[in-house]
Formats: sequence, C-alpha cells, structure tokens
Amino acid sequence: MRRVLPMLSEMRINLFALFFCTNACLSFAQDSDLKLWNNAVVKCSEVENGSYEMTYKSKYLMGRDTVSKKLNCVFRKEPSDSIFGFCFDVERTIGQEQDFYSYSGDYFISGSKRKAQLFQYKKAMTALVSFKHNYDFFNPLTNFEDSEMPEIDTSLLLLVGEEKIGSYATVHYKYIPPKDTNEAIDILGSELDFWINTKDCIPVRYTVYYKIDLSGDTLEQYDEFNLSSYSLNTQPDYRFKTPDSYIMEGIHVNEFVPDTPGPVQKLAVGSKVPRWNFETNKKTTLSSENHSYGLILFDFYYQSCFPCLKAIPALNRLSKKYDLKGKGLLVAGINNVDPVDDRFYEFVERKQISYPLAVSPNELSEVFKVSSYPTLFLMDGKGTLIYSSEGYSEQLEAELEEVIIDHLTKEGLLR
Repeated sequence: MRRVLPMLSEMRINLFALFFCTNACLSFAQDSDLKLWNNAVVKCSEVENGSYEMTYKSKYLMGRDTVSKKLNCVFRKEPSDSIFGFCFDVERTIGQEQDFYSYSGDYFISGSKRKAQLFQYKKAMTALVSFKHNYDFFNPLTNFEDSEMPEIDTSLLLLVGEEKIGSYATVHYKYIPPKDTNEAIDILGSELDFWINTKDCIPVRYTVYYKIDLSGDTLEQYDEFNLSSYSLNTQPDYRFKTPDSYIMEGIHVNEFVPDTPGPVQKLAVGSKVPRWNFETNKKTTLSSENHSYGLILFDFYYQSCFPCLKAIPALNRLSKKYDLKGKGLLVAGINNVDPVDDRFYEFVERKQISYPLAVSPNELSEVFKVSSYPTLFLMDGKGTLIYSSEGYSEQLEAELEEVIIDHLTKEGLLR
C-alpha cells in the first residue's frame, strides 16, 4: 500500500476494536456489489478541483493518544506539477492551535496567525519534497493517484453493508491486503475501510490501520478521514492566495533558505569533534571536557526507527564488554526527535538499554550534521573522530569491535 507508515513519522489503540474486525460473516464483494466501488474509483479519478471540510483522527506508532484535526481545503489538480500534483489553500485546526498552508505551483507557504515560511525557487522547493507528507489532505479527492484506492485488488474487497455516516447513506467496503513478505518492516496486520456515498459515489470516510513488529515491539497506527462537506468540480477559476495576501493580514513571512547548497556532509573521519555536553537518563552529566574514557561512541537514533532498534543489542554488548570500569568505551544514545516522557523511560526499560541516553535538550544532531538514522560516531578520548557509519547491517558490531579493540590496545587499555 502506498501510505506505508508515514514519518515513517512517527505517522490510536482503543479505536482499533471498532475498525479492525475480521468478522466471519463478511463476504467477498460480487460483481453486482462492486458497481458502487468501481463508480467511486472513476468519480475520484475525474475530480479536477473543488473544496471540502474534513475531520481527521490519527494515532501514530509511538503515540498513545488520538490526535484530532479539522481542515478546510480548496484545491485544483495540476497533473504536470512534480511536487504535490495539485494546488491548494488549506486552513487546519489541531486542538486549540490553527495553521495554514498554500501552494500555487510557484511557491509554498505555511504558518500560523503570526508568522509563516515561504518556499520558492528551485532549491527551496527541492527541500520541501522531503517533508511534504506532514501536510494533511483527503487523498481520494486531491491526490487520487497516490491514494490507496487505485492499488486495491477488488477480488479481495469485502462488502460490510449499508451504513449511515452523518447525513450520508453509504456502503462500507473492507480491504485486508495479503501479507507482503518483501516488506523491510514486519507488518502483522493491516486494513483499509471505505464508506462510499450511495448518492454520488464519493468516499466520505476512509480508515487506514497497521499493526507492525518493530524489532520486537508490537506497534499500531490508525488514521480516520471524514468528509463533513464537499463541492467538486466547482472551482475552476479559484485564485490561490499569494504571499502578499498573507502579509496584508499582518502575518510576518520569512523566506526559507536551505542550510547547505547540496547534501549534508557529516563530520569526516580524522576531524576534530565539536564540544558536547548533556544530561543523561542515569542522572549524570557527560561532556567533552569531563570524562575518563579512551573512546566515546555516539549513536544518533529515534524510538520508531527500525534500523536504530536493530542496532541497540549490539551497542549494549559493546558497552558492557569494553567499558573497562569507566576507562574504555562510553556508548551514549542521542535522540533529538522524540520527547523525554514516560514513553521514553518505558522504551529504555523494554529495550534493556544499559548505556546512557541524552535527556537534556541539545543540538548535537545539527552539530554533527546528522541526516539519516542511525548514525554512529566513534571518537577517541581527545575528541578526534576515528570511525563513523550510517544505517544498520549485520556486520556493524564486528566492524565497531575491530576498531575498538585496535584503539584500546594501542592505548594500553586492553592486552
């Protein structure tokens, strides 16, 4: 399915019993049952522009609570556009907070009532591609080709029956994809549900559910999209907002400038490591100026990163084997993505992480120019970088151990 685990985001538990049920009485949809579904696919593919109001509920992989949002969108499809494929003006409410985002093809602007960031010119637009998934839409209407609908195998589509959704009379279809053994992440279960308006064949609700095994952790993610109202193919001449229109509303607009002219270059082996200082979950303070170790290994990670989780057992073993009573190897985990809350401490206990993890706010990922996860930096006691790697492989532990043994032996700490 196309929307597989967004930020692989970081991307709702009590709700699952309601939406994820493989009821034995459900039957595969017959040809006559599929008429409404097939009409819905055609109708959505023929949408060119329009407006809608949407509510959106989501529970992310590492989250406990359901996040609720409201969204008003005006859009027009632009098939030749390489970033979104459509232009839009969106106002969104998340709890008590409100924001907006607009795209005309020539610029993208997002912000709140006080300030906004403007993306224009080629380099800024290129940077936008990497986080455009952070913005919500009702995909079957605005972004049909990248939605889940075109990929569904109708031979596996289940007919649940007629249901009332708000003021809409709908037919509920359920799709449980076959297990894909080629997925890098072990998906234990997944389900898509669609409620199609019988009056005009437009889906007015759809839900997406995943249950995955993430290196021993069973995690669930759920998304529910509901159309409150909509008007389609009625906005052919709509003029999308310009940066000037936001400025006239009193919003301070800053232009986004990429930090670097090209790909981020992490610290090179042989270079001097910047000074560092942070508090740990073990209630200690570690710094480049105050330690007794011959080697320090930084592991930049986050909690729902699959390769990061795969690396943790190896780092545990290396930490225990080569600590040498505080004189050998110090392993430290650095996370600038997840909040430090009770879920963090549950994560530490569940993964039985023996080495210290940073808990104080820091900018080490920026200082070390980290652009992917996990990224590991091994430095000597004087702050010279002697090894670095990105990602995880089965050879990682052996590679690290070889460098660690060689250095500690030269320093007279191993015999």
